[in-house]
Amino acid sequence: MATLAALPAEQLSDEPGPAPTTHPASSPLVLLAEDDREMREMIASVLTDEGYEVAEARDGSELISRLQELAARPQGRERLAVIISDVRMPRLDGLDTLAALRCARWYTPVILITAFGDVEVHRVAHDLGAVGVLDKPFSLSSLRNLVRQIAPH
Repeated sequence: MATLAALPAEQLSDEPGPAPTTHPASSPLVLLAEDDREMREMIASVLTDEGYEVAEARDGSELISRLQELAARPQGRERLAVIISDVRMPRLDGLDTLAALRCARWYTPVILITAFGDVEVHRVAHDLGAVGVLDKPFSLSSLRNLVRQIAPH
């Protein structure tokens, strides 16, 4: 299992990830990890329309890289309001990413989304401290409402 400090840079893609959508510094920041580009863009668009700043990652490794970048900035860690992650992704999946976050004592609320939401996935997610698990297909309004509950603005 990877940790925030132990994830080798070689695991990260050479291809730059999407830049965060810009909003005022007071906008809550959402970090979104989803390997399906269309799904990622759709979720990011909905949350951006709601006034959130969204930083996108294509997998758990890139999510951890973005978290390391945030931790290095003044108040970067505090700006992060919620993490949304797919469960099944290449290189580092959502459950392993969540476990790595908790091992590193990073307690930002995490919402997991999955097309493989069996009882075991839900149990492990909740044991690791996920605030919610949404099974695909889910309504974007359900996700938006959950994010609003966690990170109102």
